[in-house]
Amino acid sequence: MSESPPQSRFVVLRFVALGLLGFLAALVGLAIAVVAPRWFGASIEADRLAAAHAGYQVSHPGWSFPAHVWSDSAPLDLPPSILVEQAIVRDYTKACPPTRPGEYCDEPPAVIPRGGHFPEGDQPPGTEGWTRPVALEPVLLATLVGPDGEIREHLPLAEAPKSLVAAIVAAEDSDFFAHGGVNLKSALRAAWVNWRGGGYAQGGSTLTMQVVRNLTERKEKTLGRKIGEALLAVQLERRIGKDGVLQMYLDAPYLGQNGNFSVCGFRAAAKHYWGIDATALDVAQAATLAAILPAPGRFAPDRDPATAKERRDRVLRRMQELGWSEAEIAAAIAEPVTAQAHDLPPERVAPYVQATRAWLEEHLDPSVVYGAGLEVFTALDLVAQERTEKIAKERVPYLERVLGRPKEPALETALPLLDASTGALVAVYGGTMATSTDFDRATQAYRQAGSSFKPLVYALAFDTKGPDGSPAFTAADAMPNSPRNFEGTGGWRPRNVGGEYTATASLAYGLAWSQNIATASLLEKAGGPKKLIDLATKLGFDTRSFPAEMGLALGQAEVRPIDMARFASTIARGGRVASGSPVLVAKDPSGAVRLSLPEGDVALSPESALLTRELMRLVILVGTGGASRGAGGFAGYMGDAFGKTGTTDSEKDLWFVGSTARYAGAVWLGYDQPERIGATASDLASPLWGWWMHDLHDGYGEPKFENDDAVTHRVICTVTGGRPHEGCSLISAPFLPGTEPTKSCPMVHEHVEEVLDEEGNPVIKKHESLWKKKAREEEEKKAAEAGGTVQATP
Repeated sequence: MSESPPQSRFVVLRFVALGLLGFLAALVGLAIAVVAPRWFGASIEADRLAAAHAGYQVSHPGWSFPAHVWSDSAPLDLPPSILVEQAIVRDYTKACPPTRPGEYCDEPPAVIPRGGHFPEGDQPPGTEGWTRPVALEPVLLATLVGPDGEIREHLPLAEAPKSLVAAIVAAEDSDFFAHGGVNLKSALRAAWVNWRGGGYAQGGSTLTMQVVRNLTERKEKTLGRKIGEALLAVQLERRIGKDGVLQMYLDAPYLGQNGNFSVCGFRAAAKHYWGIDATALDVAQAATLAAILPAPGRFAPDRDPATAKERRDRVLRRMQELGWSEAEIAAAIAEPVTAQAHDLPPERVAPYVQATRAWLEEHLDPSVVYGAGLEVFTALDLVAQERTEKIAKERVPYLERVLGRPKEPALETALPLLDASTGALVAVYGGTMATSTDFDRATQAYRQAGSSFKPLVYALAFDTKGPDGSPAFTAADAMPNSPRNFEGTGGWRPRNVGGEYTATASLAYGLAWSQNIATASLLEKAGGPKKLIDLATKLGFDTRSFPAEMGLALGQAEVRPIDMARFASTIARGGRVASGSPVLVAKDPSGAVRLSLPEGDVALSPESALLTRELMRLVILVGTGGASRGAGGFAGYMGDAFGKTGTTDSEKDLWFVGSTARYAGAVWLGYDQPERIGATASDLASPLWGWWMHDLHDGYGEPKFENDDAVTHRVICTVTGGRPHEGCSLISAPFLPGTEPTKSCPMVHEHVEEVLDEEGNPVIKKHESLWKKKAREEEEKKAAEAGGTVQATP
């Protein structure tokens, strides 16, 4: 066979070369076609992840920062006795005189703040170097862990010990500062080992790739996942740099188990194993946490200290190889491994935490509430809370004994307390509760309001304007107050409590003595139930189930105690709606405000709110709420206050709603399964509210209302509202200047106390309050014991 000519061989070689080049070009094209979209996709995803975590937005399930809920602080300018009480409730140590932060003396009163966590930032112990007014610190109430069950706290890289960063790098990625997100040498070595072993014995992941895995939650062991992870790691590191990667890594990894909760991130792990903040970790502790990263369940120092020490020492020696001080490493290796799991701090003030959780969930996305690491600073006043709980736990059983009721079922009470000026929730008692997930009667229970709802009718009237823009109603206007059927109601015929009637009743008398017919007549003239529902909606009530019928004037609607307290605060605030929010401010770790205390919209004119307030003062001064000033041998509240009693049909719900110049609060008494209580709101709810306010103001004094000089007061006839003559029953009513009555009472009254029954015949009031009855029975008992007799008085 002859050899091929050189030209033929050249042609063949050229053809082969062109084929190889074409094949390589095809491979490159295929690679570009496959990788390019993933590269650009990784770029977009890296931008999203970086932005989401910079703003503390949860970008995936299972990587969340729980919220921390704190009480309010206590300023140092409080009255001395109150300041000492605030120190005691914060577990300060008694020392006279106090010399160190965290100590107090009661005589003479003195407190040295211990500093702590505030909305404006952490403050130092003592009184020097503060960036805000000096105060006693907020107290941690609860940690709100989300459904993924992860305990995680943000640890800023600037605050992390250098030994912790060095230990992480030594344990997980020695070349971290040399690569661009992917370590090709390490990846090829891992690929070779895995190929020879036929599996995934090594991963070759860098710190950046581990962060990506935590962020994306992709854990499958496939080549496609590895490629995508590598591309995303490179893109992420290009955007946030090495410090950004380290910052994410400090918060990311799973490091142990606390019951049902996963301990994630190094700050939470430091608290879990040693009860310290991560900033206080020593070299040995930092290396221990880095050493257990591959399998915290097996290597945790509280479970297997021997294995943990072996792995820790390996990390320490690697740290020395990378340049860490030989002396420090030797000292750290000499330390034994000791650790003890620390549980989360127990929740404090369950009903308040429940109210805070509900408020957050109502106003923020759950991913923010349970994932954005919120620092939630509330309006909770620890002293007001303690006093509220004390009065409820002592006086409600006392009221049961007065009634002679059995202990089961227990009479429940709800006591929401608001700052009268800001409208924030400062304390709450929700009845029998064990945890913050139990039913809270103060913020969750809906019960009929009875007559405590009537002030809304009078507020509606005062806010109504006549054709010329002047007020359509004054406290002297008289409404029908005798039995009648109301038009368009199908024969609705309300009755006054006790069966007592007058031909008409002035607005002042109608509210002070809770006249049903006069109040319904007022609603009829002021626009009817739809207008009342509109006002209630503006005031913040949930009106979806309110009946659009005349009975709404008498409290047929179901309301929550906290909403009644909000109404009282709204009146005290001059018509600006009180939110009842427990939250003053909620910030994420970047300092961004996610939620703050609402200022509130204006629902009533200041004049309307002022007139309503003054009529509600009459309830206490001369009307059905008099027992709030003291009953049963206990002192009530004697300062400026306004309020309203409310008793529902068959005495199943008892209310008192009112406010001082400092606190607005509602009292509800009843049984979870409604049943007759056997007394009225005047008998029970009114004195309980007065005892409560008396205790709350102890040490503060009795503040005065503002704008008292914005109204004038005139004595009028209770029946007609006219200027009285000799036979009139009298009441002092409030008026805006220039609206005082000018006409005299046109009626001739047979006697001051005259009222009529349904047939129009005069009757004598025979109602005897519970406390007068008890006093009379006590007198009779003493007289009987002394061998005498007592003439019963009507």
